Amino acid sequence: MSDSIARGVFGLMFDTSAEAIFVVDRLRERIVSANLRFADMLQRDQGSLIGLTLADLSCEPDRDLMAQGHYEEVALRRGDDFPVHVEMEVAHVDHAEHGELAAYIARDSTERRLLETELVAKHAALYTAHADLEKAHKQLGEAHKQLGETKVELERRNHEIAMLAWRAAMGEVVAGIAHHLNNPVGALMSTVRQLEKLVERLPSELRLDYTRLLSRVTQISRRIETNVGAIVQATRANAVDDAHGRPELPPELANVLSSFSERLDDIPTKEKS
Repeated sequence: MSDSIARGVFGLMFDTSAEAIFVVDRLRERIVSANLRFADMLQRDQGSLIGLTLADLSCEPDRDLMAQGHYEEVALRRGDDFPVHVEMEVAHVDHAEHGELAAYIARDSTERRLLETELVAKHAALYTAHADLEKAHKQLGEAHKQLGETKVELERRNHEIAMLAWRAAMGEVVAGIAHHLNNPVGALMSTVRQLEKLVERLPSELRLDYTRLLSRVTQISRRIETNVGAIVQATRANAVDDAHGRPELPPELANVLSSFSERLDDIPTKEKS
């Protein structure tokens, strides 16, 4: 079909339309006419299109494009074999003289497709960046949590070290006091032993009262000596862990040391913020 026949069938719109239009013989499935706009779109000579099939132009030769209707994402091959993506509207026309025809209107969607592809790529990059940001935020949160736990543990250990230092210092003080008490107690016990020897030389009728008094003094001295020794042993670093176990202190001394130990826990220590 010549362009004049196409104008006779479709009117002047065939040549003057801004749309890319071509006509196909439905029985032979070959292009019989194409306007200049369609030829320019495919960068082909207008006359070279006549006689070609849709399979010759399509990048998807197995796709059926003969039925009337709307087609999206149709890839047509340009003269340089570069694909042109178009949307096509197909209408069937039965002409008494020219037979069964199909009129195609093709609209170039290549630029829109490129923009959509670019948009999809940017969206994918944005999604990836958002995922990386969430991952980094999660890692930062875990690191902050771990840092807080480490800080609490460090403060606890610093407090324990401070308490150990206080106890060690107080232990040395108590041990020093006990040592100074031990010297006069030792002297007292030595004096009692000498008095015992002197009393033994006294007549028996005088010895009874002195013996009873010396026995009382001896008991008191030994009790003091025992208590001082227990305090010294209790202040040693390994006293509670030795093979003999914790030394038995008199209740009143045990209460004093226990109260002293509890007060140490209430002493504030300077911690770095």
